[in-house]
Amino acid sequence: MKQIYRILLFALTLLLITACAAPAAKLQPLATPTASGFQTVPNPTLAQIEMLDPLNGWGQAEGMILRTEDGGESWLNVTPPDIISNPAYAASFFLDETTGWILLEDVDKPNAGEIYRTTDGGGLWQWRNVPFGRADFGFTDLDHGYALFSMGAAAGSMGVSIWTTTNGGGDFGRIFFHEPGFQYSLPFGGIKNGISFRDPEHGWVGGAEPVVGSIWLYRSVDGGLTWAVQNVDLPDGYEDAQTSTDAPIFHAGGLATLPVQLLGEKFGLVFYRSEDGGETWDATLSVNLLGTFSIASHNEIIVWDGGDTIYSTEDAGETWSFHASNWQPAEALIALDFVNINDGWALTEDHLYRTQDGGKTWQKLGE
Repeated sequence: MKQIYRILLFALTLLLITACAAPAAKLQPLATPTASGFQTVPNPTLAQIEMLDPLNGWGQAEGMILRTEDGGESWLNVTPPDIISNPAYAASFFLDETTGWILLEDVDKPNAGEIYRTTDGGGLWQWRNVPFGRADFGFTDLDHGYALFSMGAAAGSMGVSIWTTTNGGGDFGRIFFHEPGFQYSLPFGGIKNGISFRDPEHGWVGGAEPVVGSIWLYRSVDGGLTWAVQNVDLPDGYEDAQTSTDAPIFHAGGLATLPVQLLGEKFGLVFYRSEDGGETWDATLSVNLLGTFSIASHNEIIVWDGGDTIYSTEDAGETWSFHASNWQPAEALIALDFVNINDGWALTEDHLYRTQDGGKTWQKLGE
């Protein structure tokens, strides 16, 4: 009887996917390449930043999408023309210094938006309407991508829909969604923090729920159609803690990092590591603070709460060192972004700062 139920459920899922998937489409061009004709913006007030190496990175500000080639000293305005809404706080994903996607939600329709893609650093943008607004999304390569869209949260629960694309965002097909009154392999209970895929078939969703002694992590091996809990042991000393789990970050060579916040009698962060592409996870030494963190590589992680001490590891969390900083932000620390153990950026509400010595000294950029 259970086998018949599984077959019927799988058939129903396939019918839903077929009904919801949009016909194959291509991203539509917005502009011709502008080569060196980008306007330079010397000191933008950034809302988001993602650096890729010591020189190249992307930023988002009021009304602008930006790119830097000099480590954040100056910025090029690469905003696509006639965008539908402000990109400052829009979800984004950048594969490298030339390829990126921006997801702009329709402010009048929360379950609709437009996705924009560039493959030449912002000279040429292409766009496509998508059937979801603000979402957590990403790409494993130029073609294969995924999105987790919240359908609403209340009382420690969140319904979601999951979408995938195989043509770079030209169209997305819905492969999973919650409908009230039904049981699903990815439970309705729990707040979903994010999604990531190792490859088109293997995906993970991290989250949180108000219980102690467990880590909320689910994985799929069939492209997101079905999900199963992945059991991960809590680190020593935190067995009775509540947790909040981010989606894993995947690196080359089957390496992966899983950040987990620990909320109990003492607060902490632990970065689980995997050497088999997320099939198994091992806890590393926890850091006894909750702060902004940056995962520069599988081995290099930096944690800072904006105070006078910065913590870092160069062995994936097996050991940690700490040192003083010559600067503590007077305003809120929005983001910490390191590309290696030495080169990093700290974004506050009003300014962008850079370090080249692991956070011991900081320089305000744009002055």
